[in-house]
Amino acid sequence: MDMFKVSSLSDPAFAGAVASKLYPASMLPTLGEAYFRTQNEMECPRGAVVAFFAQIATIVISIPMISIAKRTAGMSSLLEIDWLHFIEAFMFWSSIHVQCMSFRQSVRAMEKHEPLPKSTIEYSPMVIKVLILYCSAFVVGLGHYFANQSSWHKVQLFAGLGNKKTLLPGEVSFLTWIFHWSMIVDFFVLLRCMWRWGDVDCTNNCKWKVYAQLHVPACIINGVVVMNHLRRDRIVALKALHPVLVFISSVATFLGSYAIVKEKGWNVNDSKRKVRWSSILVTAEREGHIKSRDWDMKYTSESIAIGAALAFISSRFTV
Repeated sequence: MDMFKVSSLSDPAFAGAVASKLYPASMLPTLGEAYFRTQNEMECPRGAVVAFFAQIATIVISIPMISIAKRTAGMSSLLEIDWLHFIEAFMFWSSIHVQCMSFRQSVRAMEKHEPLPKSTIEYSPMVIKVLILYCSAFVVGLGHYFANQSSWHKVQLFAGLGNKKTLLPGEVSFLTWIFHWSMIVDFFVLLRCMWRWGDVDCTNNCKWKVYAQLHVPACIINGVVVMNHLRRDRIVALKALHPVLVFISSVATFLGSYAIVKEKGWNVNDSKRKVRWSSILVTAEREGHIKSRDWDMKYTSESIAIGAALAFISSRFTV
């Protein structure tokens, strides 16, 4: 029972122990959710499936990044190496933004009875876009590392571009804040689109609305991350709370995805079933296949602009 004492919440070792157990445990339901997203019964836009797997890939890539930072530079987290933190934030932003874009474009096309974007029923459009975004992140990382091999862990992102001062330990740079906030904006738009995806005009599956509601723990995670960033990663209790919320969120969204496919008659024992996306493919075929845009640059610009405005405020309130 000692591990549950309130005093333990201020102990970094306790936060590390919680993280080491719950982060790996959360991967199993996350992979289960990824599996359900690939099933025809879920009728998930294919671009959103691609981006969800990209999100999982980002988590996997972050593990060696954190390990390298700890072993070679003695850092406790990526927040102490801002350009590495930027890469992680940019990759998470990319995966959420692509999911948001895929759902948003699909919902708008279905509701307006317009031709569907290709990314609704094919993987390739968003695979290409995700690869471009992720390659951009790797180029930034390699550039910062090879240009400063002897002091790579001390280098500021793009030589401090956009910052008014030298960053304090654990402080988030202005550019990194932009993609943190833009990701949060995208996340809430994504949930709204998921809710609408369950409407009669789209999939006519009310379980999508339940699925959207089950993302509430993920919403809280965003708040926890922002609060800790504003305090330069010094609130140990929030570090302990984060893996708990991640685990709860992964289980909740797994159950939500399972509810969606069960509503459409999914059965694990029926391996020979041939289920089509009746509400989606019929529309696509009626319109002579796919014509609408997969990407809305106007929305991307608006999301980043809002992120920049919030980043400006956040950088002034960081203590």
